[in-house]
This record gives sequence, structure tokens and C-alpha cells, in this order.
Amino acid sequence: MSKYLIVCAILSCIFDCKQSEISCETIIRMDLKKMHKIDMHGEYARQICLTNDGTSVLIDEVKKVLLAGDQYIVQCKNKVLGFDVQTGTQKMSFSGQWGENKTFLHLWDTWVEGKTICMYDVKDKKVFRCDFNGKNSDVTFVTNKGEDNPFQVLVKTVEGNYVGKRAYGGMEDCELNLYDKNFEFVKEIGDLKIKSGIYIGYPFFVYRPSEILYYRYFYNNIYAIDDEQNVSVKYYIDFGENNMPFDLSWRDEYDCIDFINSSEEDYAILVSNIYESDKYFCFRFLWKKRKCLGVYDKSNGKTASFMFDSSSSDSVVDVYAFDDRALLVSQDGDKTCLATISVDDLLKNNR
Repeated sequence: MSKYLIVCAILSCIFDCKQSEISCETIIRMDLKKMHKIDMHGEYARQICLTNDGTSVLIDEVKKVLLAGDQYIVQCKNKVLGFDVQTGTQKMSFSGQWGENKTFLHLWDTWVEGKTICMYDVKDKKVFRCDFNGKNSDVTFVTNKGEDNPFQVLVKTVEGNYVGKRAYGGMEDCELNLYDKNFEFVKEIGDLKIKSGIYIGYPFFVYRPSEILYYRYFYNNIYAIDDEQNVSVKYYIDFGENNMPFDLSWRDEYDCIDFINSSEEDYAILVSNIYESDKYFCFRFLWKKRKCLGVYDKSNGKTASFMFDSSSSDSVVDVYAFDDRALLVSQDGDKTCLATISVDDLLKNNR
């Protein structure tokens, strides 16, 4: 694990001990003593390896994976690629070509709006849009728009506006803002205060048109933002004895880093890649330096956790959930592969 990832993972759990003081709708209790180890090449898994013109594709840095129609949209370090969900064949590539620029200056985030892929270049202050074939691109300049309340990442609302996480400016400003369809600042949302500018992963998930889920890197709370921009805690993920403790004497995040580096305990941290359907709430978390999947069954309130075993030649680099399926991203020698396992199969065979 890189030093940066370790630092980010540590920071994400600083305030965990305080979360139990916040009333919320549902507490999701995870018992990691019952962690299930799953063979990612087992009988319930379906794996595809990514190719381009018959040649294996190795993505050296997978930043984000999205499911869009019949493609997996993969954000790389400085480009966006599209692969067929059935065959893994590359169908699209976009690297920010516009005007004199031949590539993104700093591709920060990628999201999907309908049949359009949106990409935010944080350094060039532009939002690029293209179709699922990487064509018909256009660009919107966001320089000076909401400059007193700049955004870091966005999610589109049913009204066509955006909820955005604010970019950190050194002050404990309001963490969430509302922006209009032209990325102009409208108003602050809720009373959460931003603590830093660290970006670990995309923090939003649209569960239904009237509800956007949001997680904070430093907490295990999952928030719901309704269509009137009210913010409330919907879930709290409780890892019990594996929660990261909090010491009121810590002056800043670096004291927490020192604590983790000197501790022999394994803490469950870095809740991210949240997903919700009518049946399940799923999320990725880090435990024992492995990326695991947590599942909450909404029908009966039961929970389960899964760690995915790979072969000696490959490694799991990320875990997502789409359409009630776990998606495992792995690197194997000179190729990147994606494996899917239905959550139904995971649960019925590992109760």
C-alpha cells in the first residue's frame, strides 16, 4: 500500500468514536470475526479481462469505475476508457482533447448523466462531456464560477442542479453546496463543516431521484440529502471492536497517523464506494490492508462482510457494487480484469 493511501486511510477514521453520539435511522453492525473469504475465481464469479484490438490492457492506475449502459467506464490517471461489460473489449477512449489541449491537465472526477459522460479537469477548470462512444464532446468553463464557494466533486439532482462537495480553502466552511446547471453557486446545504481537501473517492450515490447518499472520508456516517436539500444521517456503520478509537488529546490528523503507525491493532476504516438498491446497502472498506465488501440486507437487517482471495499472480485493487453485484477490479501481470459476483450468491452461500 502506498504511503499516500495509508495516510488517507488513517485520516478517514479520526472521528469514528464520536459517531455513535449522532442519532440516525439505522445502525449497521458489522462483525468482522465472521468475515467470509471468497475465491474471486470461484464458481459464482464471472471474470472478463480488458482488451483493445485483441491485446490485453493494463490500467496502471484505476481511479474509478462506473457502469453506464453496456459499458464499464474506467477513469484512469489522465484519460477515460469504456469497455464492453460482456467481453471486456475497449469501445471508447477520451483524453480531454479540446482546442490546443491534447490531454487533460488534471482529470479529477468522472460521472454519468443519462447517456453522457462528464469529466472534470480541476487544473484546467473545465467540465468535458462526451457520449458513450467518446464523440460529440463539448466543454464548459467553470473558472470564476462560484469562486468563493468552489466545488471538488458534484452529483446531479433531479431538478438539473448539482449538489457539490466544497473544495477546501483552509477554513472549516460548509461542506456541501448547491450549484445550478451552469455550476454557479446557489446556497450552502446542511451544517457539516469541511475538514480537509483530501480526495479519496467519489462520495455520492443517487439512490432515488429524491435521495442522494453521501459519505465523509472521516466518518462512518452515511448521509441522505433529500430533494429540498435537507441533510440527515441515514446509516451508521459500526465495526464494534474494530472501530478506530479517538483520543481527544490529538491535536490534528498527524497525531492519528502516529497512533496508527504505532498500533498493532487492525481497524476497519475508509468506508467508500457506497451503493444502495431496494434490497441492499453495500460499501467498500479497508481492513487488514485489504479492500473488503460490506453488505446490509434491508429485508431482515442482517449484515455480512467479504474479503476476496485472488491467485498468486493477481491482486484486488478495488471493490464496487452495481445492480446488486459486487465488482472486483484486479491486476494480473500485464492485464486488468473485472470480476462480478451477485450479492444474492454471496449471501446465500455464506450465511
